[in-house]
Order: sequence, then C-alpha cells, then structure tokens
Amino acid sequence: PTRQARLTDDCKFKENLLANNYNVYESASHPGMYIALSKIGKTKRGNRVTPTMTMTHFLPRT
Repeated sequence: PTRQARLTDDCKFKENLLANNYNVYESASHPGMYIALSKIGKTKRGNRVTPTMTMTHFLPRT
C-alpha cells in the first residue's frame, strides 16, 4: 500500500537569515516554534527553543 504525502500548513516553515549568516526555520502555522537539533542529532521540542540558541542555527544552502 502506497501512502500519498499531503503537504499541510504544519509542513511549511519560514526561513530567516540571522546576522551571523545562519538560517533558522520557524513554523508558518505555529509562530514561535523552531526546528532544532541537539548535539547528537535528536530533535528538540519547537516550543522549548528560541532563535538565539545554536541548536536552531543551520548553514545556508549555496
């Protein structure tokens, strides 16, 4: 059985460029929630992180 992927508003993120040239990704449908990864690669809860935390900083694609 094949599942069809559905793109919902929960899958959309706003990309913001910080002054230190890193990107942060904020949920479009839940403002204030950010994508974050710990040092060992585990996800962190979006409502427990802020854009100033380094775990939310991602290198921009070139």
